[in-house]
Amino acid sequence: MKSRVETDTLLLTPETDLVASRIESLRTFFAEELQRHPEVIRVVLEVHGVETVDSLGVNLIVGLYREAAAASRTMEITGANEKFMKVASFFRLPAIFTIHQEKDRP
Repeated sequence: MKSRVETDTLLLTPETDLVASRIESLRTFFAEELQRHPEVIRVVLEVHGVETVDSLGVNLIVGLYREAAAASRTMEITGANEKFMKVASFFRLPAIFTIHQEKDRP
């Protein structure tokens, strides 16, 4: 798990699949990083290394979005592969926030 701040954006990179066995550590990490950086107005979840997302992973993403929104921050996802996009589309996540696919990355 990594994070960094660029200008007014908090970039969160899980570096692991978003699955049940990883959720608690990821949830704690995300919450700590959001608290550590109250100055950011945008949260970006970088998922380029994520191969698998289960229903708890989707719940984690939605929870991160809600925390960001509660603090008047926007959120988006970058680096989504085709498999990630299928899961995201199934749960209608693109209707909630922007998701950039791997091919959309500069």
